[in-house]
Amino acid sequence: MSAIKRVTNTSEAEALAALLNGDARTKPTVVVTVASGHTDPYADVERIAAEIGDLADLYLVTTGGHTWAFSNKMTPGTQVYGGAGRVYPVGLGWNIDLKQAPLRFAWSKSEGRKLTGQLIDDALDMAAAAGLFDSARTASTRERRAGTILSIMSERALVDLGSGDLASIPPQLAQAGVPIERVLAPGMHVDGVLEKKSRWLDIREIRPTAEEALKTYAAGEVVPAEVRSVLAGSADLRLHPDVTVELFRSDVTGDPDDDLQALLTPGEIVLARVVATGPKWRLSLREVGEHDTAREALALYAGGPPWLDPNAPPPAPAEHVETEPAPAATVPEAEPVETVPETAPASPPKPATPSPAMMPRRRGEPVRAVRPSSASDPAPAQEPAPAKKAAVQSMSLQVTAIKAEKARLEAELTELRDQVSGLRNERVQFAKDLARAARQVETRDAELARMRSQLRRAKQRSAPPEVTPPVFADRERGFRHLVEASWARRIPVGEQPTRPLPGFAIGERFLDSVDTLEGIAVDKIADVVMEVLTGLAEQSTGRELHQLRTSVGGNSAPQSRDDGAICYRVSMQIHTPSARRLHFWKCPDGTIELSRVVVHDDMEP
Repeated sequence: MSAIKRVTNTSEAEALAALLNGDARTKPTVVVTVASGHTDPYADVERIAAEIGDLADLYLVTTGGHTWAFSNKMTPGTQVYGGAGRVYPVGLGWNIDLKQAPLRFAWSKSEGRKLTGQLIDDALDMAAAAGLFDSARTASTRERRAGTILSIMSERALVDLGSGDLASIPPQLAQAGVPIERVLAPGMHVDGVLEKKSRWLDIREIRPTAEEALKTYAAGEVVPAEVRSVLAGSADLRLHPDVTVELFRSDVTGDPDDDLQALLTPGEIVLARVVATGPKWRLSLREVGEHDTAREALALYAGGPPWLDPNAPPPAPAEHVETEPAPAATVPEAEPVETVPETAPASPPKPATPSPAMMPRRRGEPVRAVRPSSASDPAPAQEPAPAKKAAVQSMSLQVTAIKAEKARLEAELTELRDQVSGLRNERVQFAKDLARAARQVETRDAELARMRSQLRRAKQRSAPPEVTPPVFADRERGFRHLVEASWARRIPVGEQPTRPLPGFAIGERFLDSVDTLEGIAVDKIADVVMEVLTGLAEQSTGRELHQLRTSVGGNSAPQSRDDGAICYRVSMQIHTPSARRLHFWKCPDGTIELSRVVVHDDMEP
């Protein structure tokens, strides 16, 4: 169980900020805050500590001025306060990409359970990404066990190990990034390594590899796939959590002007036809007919459920329990001040009667007892009347000024109390409005996803039948046909005379590189070649057309050949791992010679 470290003062808050922004952390760090006016956090820190164990550090930041000290030391956008929580992964990438450390909110105690679960999942995901599940294993804290899954609850699989001994499987120890109910099911037999302290059962070693799981898929079959990400002209689909297949506009719609972001939604489950199997998977959504029967998605574990369900409804908007506005906290009353009666000021006490005791004694003179004066004593000499009157007036003015100042402060205090009460009520109302807006956004997102799916299916129904592309025995002739087809398809007839397709040469290594490069379709390569030949690539910032230089220095010379040709580099993909690039030579006479297609880090001409 992770120790809960409390942050209660400025020095501790600044030390926490320094730890997060330093390079000494080897584990994720969970930071939970307490909302203003509360003494306990909305999140259940005891449960968080029990679940994350030694895989992450846990800090609880109490309310007070030190929360400002923490915020001032953090990069804007990375702070956490007001009852929210955040998990900071190992490293400092979250300072640039805020999505790496998402801020998790809660507006009331009723939302604390959801907040708790989010922080636990974030911490475990980040620990798994850092490899801490494996590095934390030692012979003294683990043992091999087997059991049967009893139930799926609270995003965990509960396992009966026999004799009343129980364990749990979080998604990170089954299949990270996939809900546990899409990976495991009650009644399944599992075995793995049990962590004795946390009671987690790690079953990842019995999970079939992606290649083993996907070998049952055959070309021509219609299978479910999950949309991972969408750009205007391409999309990534997952056949398996570890296998992503890139689709292009032509794989989804026959309209070259369609924006795929209007047809596909990240997280959506779609049906796709397998055009080519691995290792260079090809999928098509256009070739799926309305009456085609799709096979069931593969199971990630033997005996487990399909990991994708195309008939599952879109995620329902998260429920939010609205609470009545909390009564505004009463502003503490000021310390009582002794007031002066509202009647006319009383006469000041009479000055003491002069006596020898008030006079300084001469050295050696004995102290004489002073007899209290009485009415029978001779009347003492009185203070002159004008001086007495001036003293009374001065005291009266002071009392009046004090009364006026007291009245002013009381009025200010009443106004401040009203403002604080109003602000507290506004905060509660704002929280309600924000939650209501979030629910509306989730509802609109679900509606938008349904409309995108309907639009895509409507386009598929109205699209002309797919024409089988020609097949050439000569590879070079086949590729030239694809380039010319791309030109005819994308350049309007009226522009073709002014934007002709010039001749080009194909280098001796080009076609081999096309055959061996994975992750991009050959027709996509032909599209980019056509853009280079017609000058479209120079006009597109996304193509990033530039000379290939001899070194990474900005002033280094470009790669060149003895015949004077200069090597150029153009992007075929962006925002994807190992993004693909096209290298080509521009000869002195203007002819384009295709050199190779490569991944981003390959800088050879």
